[in-house]
Amino acid sequence: MRSASEPTSQPIFAAEGYAKRFGETEVLRAAAVRARPGRVTVLLGRNGSGKSTLIRCALGRLKPETGAVTWRGLSTLRPQIARMARGGLCFVPDAAFAVPGRRVQAHLDALTAVFPEARRLADLDPLDVAPFREARVRELSGGERRRVELTLGLLRNPRCLIADEPLTGLAPVDQQRAVRALRDAARRGAAVLITGHEVEMLMEAADEVVWITAGGTRDMGSPEQAWGHPEFARDYLGRRTGMELRSKSDPEDPEPNRAGASCPTAPRAGWSSRLRHVWLPLAGAAAGIWVTVRIAMTAFGSAVRALPGAGDEAVLRWAAGAAAPVVGVCVLLAWVDHLRRGADAWLPTLGVGRPAAFITWGATCLALEMVAATLLAAL
Repeated sequence: MRSASEPTSQPIFAAEGYAKRFGETEVLRAAAVRARPGRVTVLLGRNGSGKSTLIRCALGRLKPETGAVTWRGLSTLRPQIARMARGGLCFVPDAAFAVPGRRVQAHLDALTAVFPEARRLADLDPLDVAPFREARVRELSGGERRRVELTLGLLRNPRCLIADEPLTGLAPVDQQRAVRALRDAARRGAAVLITGHEVEMLMEAADEVVWITAGGTRDMGSPEQAWGHPEFARDYLGRRTGMELRSKSDPEDPEPNRAGASCPTAPRAGWSSRLRHVWLPLAGAAAGIWVTVRIAMTAFGSAVRALPGAGDEAVLRWAAGAAAPVVGVCVLLAWVDHLRRGADAWLPTLGVGRPAAFITWGATCLALEMVAATLLAAL
């Protein structure tokens, strides 16, 4: 068993003072949670208590009434998950993480291209996803997809791993594997923060337990202390009091990394690899939309040309179009296509924020517009 003493390491991630309302319903009131290097923190609470809301507010996915995040010593009222991802944070949401239309291997290739530290773990397969690496995510069952998403978070080798209900949908044997993998991540020095309702399994993984109730949070200490807390046992655990916990660490396992531990630094990923796996797919999607819009405009222009009194020169000018409106329409369609494909959670994991995506789409469409205008001028 781990020591029940208070942790001495400073949190790498801390969400403090969060309040959030949905209409007249107050979900959070002065809620807080922290993640410390080398330790696993488990956030427990009933359905609807605000676990996911607290995490999403702290990562900038929801706008709270109050609250601030401290990430690697710097505090902010407006956290940006893409910026934190570039600094070593990985968030695995409870759903819609991997892109449904992409292959599992393509996700792994993108991780290793953007984050060189992921290459050291590329050969590990803690949840046995190798049999369907060539499958598209949408072809997998719910449990298989969850195994893939959790594997992506673990193989990212982050400094801080936040996983919202990582054990949901997994078979018992896979839950045990996931618990071991989360503990291994903490041994490598990662700060791990997880939520869920699989109390026995989560308690095996935990170093610290935080209880969210009545809109606030309470630090319950170690799992042993949490099991013995009468109010926590009565209002959340029910009849689970007195249950023995299995040891979280095998005696033969190496000593876990403790406070301040960190993974060895790795060289930066090559620009060509990032270009191939991140930026070219973004630009390619925008280029495909631009071509579709231009073909539609040309077809409509041909139909107008056939009308009586329509001059060829006027139709040609219309088909060329004005660059700004066409680019704006194409960027908007690229954003809609981005949401339709389910990539809105995956790109921030690679450190690509929405502004960078919009700039890439806009630059691609504008460049194509300039090429088209040059060719038309030469005719």
